[in-house]
Amino acid sequence: MKQNRRQWNGTRSNDPVELVQVCWLEVTGSVEVKRGKKYQIGFKISLKADAFGWSGCPVFMMAKLGKKGKYTWRKMKPLDHLGKEAAEIPDEKFEILVPEQGENQLYFGLYEVWNGKWKGGLLIHHAFIREVK
Repeated sequence: MKQNRRQWNGTRSNDPVELVQVCWLEVTGSVEVKRGKKYQIGFKISLKADAFGWSGCPVFMMAKLGKKGKYTWRKMKPLDHLGKEAAEIPDEKFEILVPEQGENQLYFGLYEVWNGKWKGGLLIHHAFIREVK
């Protein structure tokens, strides 16, 4: 992950990455997936004791297949209920079905770009894409 030290802090691959301070959160990734399969998408995150700006803040997860695909999205509970223990989000499964034909590059992300409040203290432990059996 390309990092700006004023916004993100973290250098070792096994440690969580800390969101220091932003007013626009956009954490994205992409991965090639198998056609004809269903995948669960999420993040493992926690909040530091001094986290700020998350109270009532609308956070969304979005995913699409292919660069020109249509986004599927899920509004999540505000993150201020999280503690120091890492938890997987969203609370309810966020799944996407990859058709037998067409795009198989999955683009996904975690977003809060609407309220303009400064926020920080979010720890991102990892993103996950799990095949649903």
